[in-house]
Amino acid sequence: MTRPEEVLDVKEWFTCNVPRKDLKILLKRDNYHAAFYFGLWFLLLGATGYLAFYTWPTLWAIPAFLLYGVVYSSGNARWHEASHGTAFKTSWVNDVFYFFCGAMELRDTVDFRWSHARHHSYTLMRGVDAEIPADRPPNLFFVVLDFFYLYNGTFALINLFLHSVGIPSKKVRAYVPKEEYRSLFWSARAVLALHGAVIVLSILTRSILPLLFFTLPRFYGGILQWSFILSQHAGMHENVWDHRLCTRSVRCNFVFSFLFMNMENHVEHHMYPLVPFHALPALSRRIKAEMVSEYPSLAGALLIEIFPALLRQWKEPGFSVARTLPGTGEGENKDGG
Repeated sequence: MTRPEEVLDVKEWFTCNVPRKDLKILLKRDNYHAAFYFGLWFLLLGATGYLAFYTWPTLWAIPAFLLYGVVYSSGNARWHEASHGTAFKTSWVNDVFYFFCGAMELRDTVDFRWSHARHHSYTLMRGVDAEIPADRPPNLFFVVLDFFYLYNGTFALINLFLHSVGIPSKKVRAYVPKEEYRSLFWSARAVLALHGAVIVLSILTRSILPLLFFTLPRFYGGILQWSFILSQHAGMHENVWDHRLCTRSVRCNFVFSFLFMNMENHVEHHMYPLVPFHALPALSRRIKAEMVSEYPSLAGALLIEIFPALLRQWKEPGFSVARTLPGTGEGENKDGG
């Protein structure tokens, strides 16, 4: 297991000033916000799934399944929130949705719990953060593949198979303690059993439909989800202890905010990871004066900053996008950003 303090000069993260009484209110958890977000999400899954089934096998099924795949892939934001324990106040409900929504995209829940803890503690720290979306220089082919979950999805499946037979992958050996391996292996087996049951159902019914409704949607419908994941850190500074420099917040319309569970407020989420998703907009307003400027849309962030930054990092690995910190009047960047 890699010890971060052996490869990093560990420091304290910068945090914006939030009075204790205000933070206490922001940290308050409940069940009804998540019940609405998850309940409406399941209704959308059902409605778009019915539309896809009804139009099968006509050509109208193609846009119907694409729409279903987009809704299905937004389960990523739901297992992410549940992994923090901040979706539902009731912990066992969090655990149920964490497993189910994670399994929808071939996630080993034990693996991710540890990798995500590392990601929050050491965001974009080279050699330590297990969830850096694009290396330096970025492999642009892999970045494109993940618009269809073909790179990370393939490795997720390989790791599930390794873990299911009791072999810890090279990736997890870096951050999962050995005493957690048993739980890791059984978690992988449970996820594979769920997808295996869907495969068996497809064979028995001689139809690809079961797989089009479970397992495959994350691949054919993940374009929007990967766009959002890229928006969070791609092109940003590595090895800095200020989330305003290594993380990106963007503004989203209410549909995207619902699908992403307010995670477009991503700098805020990293500064205060225990603030529930429903309180992130309020937190964003509270600390706005200390934050860097944000992009007004996801498309703007991708087209104006992220894609150009990745292309430049392909040629100049040391480049990072510039950010001007409030009160300094200075932009911080690397290699001419």
